[in-house]
Amino acid sequence: MDTPMAEAAESISDDDGIDRINQLPNSLLHHILSFLPTKTCVQTTPLVSRKWRNLWKNLEALDFCDSSSPQIYEFDNDEQFLIFSVFVNTVLTLRKSRVVRKFCLSCYHVQLDPFYNHSIDTWINATIGPNLEEFHLTLLTAAGFNRVPLSLFSCPNLVSLSFNDYIILQLQDNSKICLPSLKLLQLLDMYNLDLNSVNALLSGCPVLENLEISFAPESLATLRLSSSTLKRLKIDVENEVGAYLEIDAPDLKYLSLTNIMFLNAASVGNLHNVEEAHLDVFSTHRAPSSPSTSESVEPVLRLLQALSGIKHLKLLSSTTKWLFAAPVLDFPEFCHLLYLELWLLSFNSSFLIDMLQKCPVLQTLITFNDKVCLELCCVHVFFVWILYVSCPLLPDASII
Repeated sequence: MDTPMAEAAESISDDDGIDRINQLPNSLLHHILSFLPTKTCVQTTPLVSRKWRNLWKNLEALDFCDSSSPQIYEFDNDEQFLIFSVFVNTVLTLRKSRVVRKFCLSCYHVQLDPFYNHSIDTWINATIGPNLEEFHLTLLTAAGFNRVPLSLFSCPNLVSLSFNDYIILQLQDNSKICLPSLKLLQLLDMYNLDLNSVNALLSGCPVLENLEISFAPESLATLRLSSSTLKRLKIDVENEVGAYLEIDAPDLKYLSLTNIMFLNAASVGNLHNVEEAHLDVFSTHRAPSSPSTSESVEPVLRLLQALSGIKHLKLLSSTTKWLFAAPVLDFPEFCHLLYLELWLLSFNSSFLIDMLQKCPVLQTLITFNDKVCLELCCVHVFFVWILYVSCPLLPDASII
């Protein structure tokens, strides 16, 4: 049976039978193969032609995954991991090129044993070097290795860095972190993420442009983010503990915050270039003279004021609920806002009118009624209000 790659190779030919794909330079073939899993390259390329037989040995992009279905894995999978480790070790041993520019490792082995620890440690250290540009690591085991070697944080050409699941960052302010080329940093579904380590890591990333963090903290901590190069920021706190945020990013274009708290108005710096924001935030501030709930909206209003140049704004129910607590809201003027989406626990016409009066060029308004249904295991049920109104503030606009 012909493989898909072999069929593709046969199809790229002229009517006279000339094989075009095998006439391509090796550098281009290596680039094509760099987008495929390493297992596919090793198993399939020898079937295409003799020229392709050893192409994988010179690949500078390695992508290893020990399971084709990471959502469904067996707890008793020692044998599966042993087979996987033999394959990875064989590839690393037989490679002709010592250069690794891209390394992706997804390991869903869940048993804790010394062999697992040693294997992961060996593979990571074998790929760390001055030529490394992309590094993506996903580990499912909740204990054991899972600690990233400090040498990874001094790769001069590293552009993209991604950690998923049970990976432990243990960095100090005095740790030697130097990532002068890093532009993309993803810390996703990190169960033991220490924000002090994140702050230390960010201090060594002078040209970072894209930061994405999702984690479930064990206790409250503060993420301090000050960057003149950051363009996209997404932070998702996945439990009820929440996290404090102090932010100053004058070049930021996209902002998404979930379950983030602002301690005081000084937590928000320059965000005037943000064009799109999704906010599920609240504050814990209390004025010394009056500890009423209404005083606590000041940091949230300060955040909205910092976003005065925004074009696309989405306020989720945690944010709107917090704003509802204030008897009088002094919204900033959103002179450039074209799209507004509001998630409301209850309909509040005064809130809606106050908001619309500050949006002179608004084109699209969407409101959702976000309620929790106690039936069906407390599944969230969303009701969309269809508003048929004539509003001079929305000329030729769609109101959904």
